[in-house]
This record gives sequence, structure tokens and C-alpha cells, in this order.
Amino acid sequence: MNGITHKLSRLTLVFMMIGLLLGMASCDSVIYDNEGDCDVTYRLVFRYDMNLKWADAFANEVKSVHLYAYDTDGHLVWETTDKGEHLASPGYSIMLNLPPGTYKLIAWCGTDNDAHLDPERDESFTVAPAAVGSHHDDLLCSLNRMADDEHPAYSDQRLYSLFHGSIEVTLPDSQDGEDYVYTMPLTKDTNHVRIILQHLSGEDVDAGDFTFHIEDANGLLGHDNSLLQDEEIRYRPWAQTTATAGVGKPDLANSRGIVQVRGAIADMTVNRLSPAHKKSMMLTIKNKSGETVAHVPVIDYALLAKSYYEEAYGHKMSEQEFLDREDEYTLTFFLDENNKWISSQILIHSWVVVLQNHDI
Repeated sequence: MNGITHKLSRLTLVFMMIGLLLGMASCDSVIYDNEGDCDVTYRLVFRYDMNLKWADAFANEVKSVHLYAYDTDGHLVWETTDKGEHLASPGYSIMLNLPPGTYKLIAWCGTDNDAHLDPERDESFTVAPAAVGSHHDDLLCSLNRMADDEHPAYSDQRLYSLFHGSIEVTLPDSQDGEDYVYTMPLTKDTNHVRIILQHLSGEDVDAGDFTFHIEDANGLLGHDNSLLQDEEIRYRPWAQTTATAGVGKPDLANSRGIVQVRGAIADMTVNRLSPAHKKSMMLTIKNKSGETVAHVPVIDYALLAKSYYEEAYGHKMSEQEFLDREDEYTLTFFLDENNKWISSQILIHSWVVVLQNHDI
């Protein structure tokens, strides 16, 4: 009996050792409880390369993130926010504290940019509060607008940059302690438009002699970044100055030399440009007598440079893609001796398109 007992003890010891080894290899082992080596993690990184340089500018341009996760029925299950200098750190990501499953992730970036640090600026956009269980159709982003006796809805702010992103992810149910990383591409919605007025004769142009505004009903965005029905917004300059600049005069001035002139400059920020609004987003310039100097469709003007970039980069783009990639437009108008618009040019980076006022 002693021999049998001794053999059983040895077998028991062997089984215990095997069990211990199996336990050490398991992600459920106590030995890993504090190390977290076997935890499954899901991380989201962001990329903003929807620009005409095709380069990731997230670290330089995005200052805040608000992320929402919706289930397959479109109901909110989780959200988180983040902002600060660490967004610019290499490898920045947000942990997705979600159970395995399929989700639609939506991000609005740039809606919380510490406006309180600059008393001259307010937050530019507001996203409707979202409660757990709410539907993504209710996730609307609205331009913060003001009203006065002249116009019921206007904006004269240098808007903070607004970005949108949306992807669908499936988070696997893994027992191997893997780290899953997903990438959300972002689209920039806000656009800086600079208007320059110059005399063909080279005479000075006083900015105080003119008024500028852009009008469009583009102040409300849906969860998919589409423009929704909205009231007409009048965008007014947040800066209007008289400045000296060197400019190449067009052919009709019988010169392509660079001259120094004093021109009127107006800077405005507008919300997302859409091809569907080609004829509705209008720039109007008036003189101090109230006469219209120029009245042109901004988006038609902007799209004139699309073919230049397609040819230069060998990348065909839809009209919406081009408008999403570009966010800086300079429109220069040349005036005759009667302060009437006689020609103009569009500057997008280094590309210049010169045209007569009857070309649009």
C-alpha cells in the first residue's frame, strides 16, 4: 500500500505541475493579473491627410476630440472627449473601452478649443448633447451664429477649425491579449477665404470704402458630415484692412511684372463647401454708396483650380473631394477707374487662375 500511495503522490505532483504550467500560459492566470500582458486592447488613432499635400497634419491642426460609438442599430453606447497638447504627441490614440462587437465611430474634432483663454473668440460650433441610447441622426453640429437688425443669422468670427470623421469597426473577442489599432480619417470643414481688391492703375484701395460678405445656408452638419437644411448665414470679415502687397498684374494690364500696391483685404471663415451649393454660396462686395462691385459664386471660383491639381499630382478628384482637401482660398479682384470689377484671379497655394468677369 505504501508503494501505491507513493506512486499516487508522484502522479498527483505531476498533474499539479502540469496544471501550474497551463495556468501560467493562460491569460486568466493570476500571475498576469497585475501585468496586464493578456488584456485585449482596442485603440483608435486619427489621421488628417485629406489635404492637397496628402500629408498627415493631425498633430499640427487638431486641438480637441469628441468621440462617439454607436451600435449596429445606430444607438449611442459610449462617448469620450480629449484635448490638450498631448494630442500632438507621436502615436497619440484613444482607448476604446468597449466590449467586442461592431460599432460605428463618429468624431467631431475642434469643438472645444479653450476659447475662454481668448476673450475675443467664442467656441465656433456646438454639437447637440447625446445621451446613451440616442440615435446618431440626432448628432448634429451647428455653427454658432449671431443676429442683429441687418441679418437674422451671421458670423464674423475667425472660426476654430472643425473636423469630422466616421468609420465602422468590428472589435474581435480575443483571448490572446492582442492590441488592435484602428485609424479614423478626418475631413476639415472650415475654410479661410481672403478677398483682395486692387486697382488696375496701381492706385491705392481703401478697405473702408467697401463692405464684404458671403452668404450660404451651410451652418448645420449631420452625423455623416452632410449639410442639412438651415437658415441662410451671412459671413462677415473678421479682419478688414488696407495693406501693401506685391502682385503680378494680368495680361489686360499689358504687364506681368510684380508691382507694389495698396489693396483692400478682407478675411472670412466659412463652413463646409458643397458642390450642391455652387450657385447659392455668393460673395458680394459693395462700395460705400451701396453699389455692388462684385457678386460671384464662391464655389464655382474655387473649383476652377481643381484641374491644376489633378494634372500636377495625377490624382483625379470629385468636386467634393477637392473642396474638402483645400481650406485656403485667395480671391483677387481688379477694379477699373469706376471701382467696377473688370477681372479677377484665384490663388490656391501656388496656382493662379486669371479670368474676366464674364467667365463665371
